Amino acid sequence: MSQIDGLSPARLPQKDWSEVVHILTKILVVFAAVLSLGLAALTSSYAMNRDAITGSFNDAVAARDKATANYEAQSSDFSSQRSELGTQIKSLENETISLQSGKRDAESKLAELRLEARSASDRADSVMRQIGSLGETVDTQAGIIGSNNTELRRTREDALKTREQNIALLDRINDLESQNEVLTQSNRSLLESITEMQDNEQNGGFGVAAASITEPRTLAGDLVVGRVREVRSNNGQQYAEVDLGTRDRLRENTKLHITRNGNFVANLIIVRTDLQSSVGLVDTIGDNSVQVRAGDIVLSSLTR
Repeated sequence: MSQIDGLSPARLPQKDWSEVVHILTKILVVFAAVLSLGLAALTSSYAMNRDAITGSFNDAVAARDKATANYEAQSSDFSSQRSELGTQIKSLENETISLQSGKRDAESKLAELRLEARSASDRADSVMRQIGSLGETVDTQAGIIGSNNTELRRTREDALKTREQNIALLDRINDLESQNEVLTQSNRSLLESITEMQDNEQNGGFGVAAASITEPRTLAGDLVVGRVREVRSNNGQQYAEVDLGTRDRLRENTKLHITRNGNFVANLIIVRTDLQSSVGLVDTIGDNSVQVRAGDIVLSSLTR
């Protein structure tokens, strides 16, 4: 080409110049064909990769937006966490200051306690020395106390035996007294029964002589309630039979009270007793118009 560029139309003949132009034209056509093929290849490649490039670009934009949003969210969270951590740091600093103050107080108290412990240890040593000096005295006193306890135990055992013997004797005495009282009462009851039987034979078999009645006694203890079974008269004196007897603690010369509808009627002085029944002398307290009837209530007391 440099040789061709150096030629000029004046130096070449007309025929040669036409061949040169023809050759140049072919070369340019070849170049144009090669460039057309390259352009076609580029156009085809662009057309084939355009969708992938556009999708990649869109994905890149979306990733960028997402990264931006995550950055902003993380920045917000970081700011909130930084604020919370700052608050916690301040709180921990305050707690540290308080703990340091408490530590100083504890160290001061510990020093005081150490002094007190040292003083207590000195006092304990003094007490131990005193205990050691009193040990022999304590041993002597322990021996004396042991002997005293032995003697006291023996004395208590002897006293207990004596007390048991006294209790047994008192029980025996009480049994004998009870038996004696029962026998005496039985004997008295038999004698009174004999006397009453004799008086009954003389007075018609139901009443007793008024002269045999002494000062009556009241019946102590729980209230006794009964009824009048039968009423009889002997020489103008009323006698009543009631459904109470020795099983109800009745004895001769016991004073009972006869009532009717809750009202007082007369007193009844027992003159003869049996196991389940008794006969008594009606005391109208000077009112001869009072008449005792069968079915009237008999009470041992008007106040209970």
